[in-house]
Amino acid sequence: MNSLESRSILIIDDDDALRRSIVGYLEDTGFEVHQARNGYEGIRKFEELLPSLVLTDLMMPELDGLGVVNAIRQHSPDTPIVVISGNGSVGYAIETMRQGAWDYITKPIHDFSVLEEVISTVTARSEEARASRKRLEELERSVDEQTAQLQDADLRDPLTGLPTRNHLQELFTRAVKKNDFPGSLFVMLLDLDNLKSVNKTLGHACGDRVLVETANRLLELQTEQRVVGRLGADQFIIMVVDCHEVHGCITAVRQLLAIPYTTGPEELFVTGCIGISVFPHDGESLDRLLQNANAALSQAKQLGTNKYAFYSRDLGERLRERMVRESGLHRALERDEFFLEYQPKIAVQTGMVCGMEALLRWQPTTQGSQVSPSEFIPILEETGMIVEVGNWVLETACRQHLLWQQQGMPPLTLSVNISAVQFHAGNLPETIAALIQQTGIAPDCLCLELTESIVMQDIEQTVATLHRLREQGIKLSIDDFGTGYSSLNYLQRMPLTELKIDRSFVMNLPQDTSAIAIVDSVLTLSKSLNLTVVAEGVETPQQAAFLTARQCHQLQGYLFSRPLGAAAFEAFVDFSCKTVR
Repeated sequence: MNSLESRSILIIDDDDALRRSIVGYLEDTGFEVHQARNGYEGIRKFEELLPSLVLTDLMMPELDGLGVVNAIRQHSPDTPIVVISGNGSVGYAIETMRQGAWDYITKPIHDFSVLEEVISTVTARSEEARASRKRLEELERSVDEQTAQLQDADLRDPLTGLPTRNHLQELFTRAVKKNDFPGSLFVMLLDLDNLKSVNKTLGHACGDRVLVETANRLLELQTEQRVVGRLGADQFIIMVVDCHEVHGCITAVRQLLAIPYTTGPEELFVTGCIGISVFPHDGESLDRLLQNANAALSQAKQLGTNKYAFYSRDLGERLRERMVRESGLHRALERDEFFLEYQPKIAVQTGMVCGMEALLRWQPTTQGSQVSPSEFIPILEETGMIVEVGNWVLETACRQHLLWQQQGMPPLTLSVNISAVQFHAGNLPETIAALIQQTGIAPDCLCLELTESIVMQDIEQTVATLHRLREQGIKLSIDDFGTGYSSLNYLQRMPLTELKIDRSFVMNLPQDTSAIAIVDSVLTLSKSLNLTVVAEGVETPQQAAFLTARQCHQLQGYLFSRPLGAAAFEAFVDFSCKTVR
């Protein structure tokens, strides 16, 4: 009974003798006992004393035991109640248990130790119930805390503490519904230019410190008319509710970013591009305004670093057209919309066709005209689709070359352009080896054309890849040579076989002295490195005569032929051979 000694009991019974007997017994066993002579008195004392347990007679005048049980249950559902019933009211006692009583004892009570056993049992059950309820309450409290944290995370960026997109939506809605709303609101989308390089070179922890510091700086701009938030990654948003402040805000942002960051051992310099859209002119919802601000941001990035641009309907139309193009390109291969054309290369010494460059073309089935390569190839490169399409170009061109060989065409060199994404994907040598095996093309008839910008990235890896390709017997050409910053030292390490003089130099021949100097230097360099030189973009007899006199090896351009379909190219080669003979 030690665990029960501190508990108090209320006894409600109209039988004075029985009540006093029970009180005496329980007090002797160490309980604090209170008593009431009827139901109403019992309820009043219960509300006053709040005992740990209630013993109540079942059959009492005015308010019986069932009424007592219901009243106490409403006030304190966890308090144990034991009813005392006569021999003829056991069924009534069971009903009270259905209504909330915990147990019952039948009269007459010959051995009061029964009371002690029942009290012990229901008290233990009560303690278990309280413990269970406490655990449940703790669980609910934990769930509430986690829910609050999730709701806070939904409204506040966990890294910077700035409002998230969801919170910004609320703030936007409030702002435009205010009675004193001036009628316009600017959404400025800020994207840090070089955070990715910070993460790559110094680690994400340093990048996070840059983000936190940027957030703290931007908060200096926050006023009643300006709200700063974070959209995620390296993007922040500033909503400005005053059209007269927007240019001042742009200047302030750029000035804040210009301050060096001291988040590591060395100072960092961070810039950012900004895209701006205006409510309601550019959209009446925050989603549309952010979409258009992002379009303006893309335009700003094309201008360089630390730039800004306002959204315009013309810009939006161009971006929508690009989305249509991108969507179409995703299905172009399966719809068989790509095809190749071949532009002949002419050997200067013989005047005969010595090779061809395979050029990708796209004719969407949804429109009547072709799409310019200058329009769709950058999309292929930016989206990564160029890898799959580039492999299709290689395989299609090689199979066509093999077919020409089987038909008796001379073993001309097939040149295929390789994009930066293809080259740096890491598996180009394996792709070429499999291609040679699958198509049966002679390796020395295949030439891969790479731009200067490709081979000047990650020099060590590039040189290793080029050697693996050259070991397979294929040729390697630097396309658009002279437009980049190739070093002679690097070129000497690369197993190249060919240089192509860019058309931007050829077009100014033979009258431009700068173009002449560049062409002469390329020819001199190629001679020292034992490389074949191809001049592309030859369109006039004067250009051809100049390049021939300078001992350029091969010419390519509209002077000789436009890019041709497979059948037309075959006819061109036949005609070329007959003409020379």
